[in-house]
Amino acid sequence: MKTKEKILLKSLELFNEEGLKEVTLRQIASSLGMSQGNLNYHFKTKSDIVSELYYKLVNAMHHEMNQLSSERPILSFLYESALISMNTLYEYRFITRDLYLILSGDPELKAHYLQLQLLRKQQYLYVFEQLTKEGLMRKQELDGEYDRLYERMNILGDNWINAADFFLKERGGKVSHYHRVLFEMIYPYLTTSGKRQYQELLK
Repeated sequence: MKTKEKILLKSLELFNEEGLKEVTLRQIASSLGMSQGNLNYHFKTKSDIVSELYYKLVNAMHHEMNQLSSERPILSFLYESALISMNTLYEYRFITRDLYLILSGDPELKAHYLQLQLLRKQQYLYVFEQLTKEGLMRKQELDGEYDRLYERMNILGDNWINAADFFLKERGGKVSHYHRVLFEMIYPYLTTSGKRQYQELLK
């Protein structure tokens, strides 16, 4: 494994365990048995490491999502994609814990994140539209109702790890519990047929 990759893996481990604010470049270097000068050859600042890990997270999400078959029933696709996303986010949980602090301090990451959110919103609204066409989700009763449903799902999706760390202890329990909390948001909007399919997914 190349030195740069070793630094990223150790940084991810330390950031996840001890928190982004608590970990220093010297601590990362010491944990790897190298000088800080050697580490600085690859990464001049802690922000450079965070930026690299952010893009690794994004790429990991894209990779995992591409493994899902778009041929499966759309409600099942939504269920599985949410679970994959939350598992991947947990592997890079320090980013989610301090997401807005990280983005506020890096204009490039902020711009990338906002663009990513626009794409994600389009994808979710398309899924809602398809569910409605298939008779699995009712039509909107309020203007912009499903835009706001996506917004609620997105807020929870970006912030669930802090709640999980506070209220739950076991890693597996955290992901499965908050995946259900997130996915159940859609349940009241499903038709009888949609609710039947939803119940089958839980078996």
